[in-house]
Amino acid sequence: MSSHVSPEGAERTRERGFFSALTEALKNGHAARRLREVVAADREAFGPVPESARQQAEREW
Repeated sequence: MSSHVSPEGAERTRERGFFSALTEALKNGHAARRLREVVAADREAFGPVPESARQQAEREW
């Protein structure tokens, strides 16, 4: 990656290489998209998570 195009990108990918970083970013994006799909399906099937359940989960975290 040319450092004049993206100095931050060049710095972040220096050790592992651009294509390795790109592959990781694509995998992360796919995983995030799939998680959003699962959450949406759960909300459709079961409704939103009640606030009391959220608070309990945060306390137990």
